[in-house]
Amino acid sequence: MVERDFTIRPIREGDFPQVRDIYELGLETGHASYETSGPTWDQFSQSKIMDTVMVAVENNDPDFILGWVSAAPISSRQVFHGVVEDSIYIHPQGQGRGIGGALLDALITYCESNGIWSIHSWIFPENLGSAKLHESKGFVKVGTMHQMARMPYGEMEGQWRDCDLWERLLSVPEQAQSS
Repeated sequence: MVERDFTIRPIREGDFPQVRDIYELGLETGHASYETSGPTWDQFSQSKIMDTVMVAVENNDPDFILGWVSAAPISSRQVFHGVVEDSIYIHPQGQGRGIGGALLDALITYCESNGIWSIHSWIFPENLGSAKLHESKGFVKVGTMHQMARMPYGEMEGQWRDCDLWERLLSVPEQAQSS
């Protein structure tokens, strides 16, 4: 087993300013989200399944957030109760250290233990790092949504963007299926 220099733990409300900063660093790339700014704590905590929100912290500085992962329901319809959409963002100081894979593994483990049977990820085709990460964790590209939205900022103003849909079907324990 490889010794890690980071720890994964549940988010604390006090972590949110760093979580938001990491999200906004992703937004600056133009290839992370259709959003143009980070949410407030209330918006974030109401849109996520908070038990799925985990952060990676430095072992030698446990207050420094290296990355985070979360899941949100894809729909309020009962038929989709076991389907979530993931979000994963890594601080530049955390890139290339296995943090993304460890966070995604933690999310998958949580989902499998809690009756979630499918994780979706919406990834811009240009975001090769996210696509490779998801593929390495068993996600399969199932399609491309064409011209989903016009990007309202920066160099992409007025440009329509495609978005690839990646999916990972999970093995759900029988006790979770009956809940």
